Amino acid sequence: MSRRDSRDLARVLARKAEGDAKATRRLASDPEIDDAAVGFHAQQAIEKWMKAVIVVNGLRFEKDHDLGLLLEILSGGGVDAPPGADWLDELTIYAVPMRYEDLLDVEPLDRDAVLRLVAEVGDWATGFVRPE
Repeated sequence: MSRRDSRDLARVLARKAEGDAKATRRLASDPEIDDAAVGFHAQQAIEKWMKAVIVVNGLRFEKDHDLGLLLEILSGGGVDAPPGADWLDELTIYAVPMRYEDLLDVEPLDRDAVLRLVAEVGDWATGFVRPE
């Protein structure tokens, strides 16, 4: 992939991440929305931002929703981890498993912490992927 194509893909991923971040903010403010929906959009925003940073740094990723794996790719490429890296992988469960399985032992989602995390990861990614 050319450098220009990488930048274009990174911008598309960042733009899509912002859409999921907006959904997260809206859904998190409504107590009638369940944690699975909020967690899903938070995970998706963070995943897309991480993939944008991976691409802009010339690294490759597989089509996977595992935030822990994306952290490993970043680390292996010498890229500093995003904020909250120590608990990002906990959101991976909201990508697919929470959508299709009834996981009764999951702690309630700390919506305020998730909103801060989404904002911080978005700021981190913007440092790598400048909007057009």
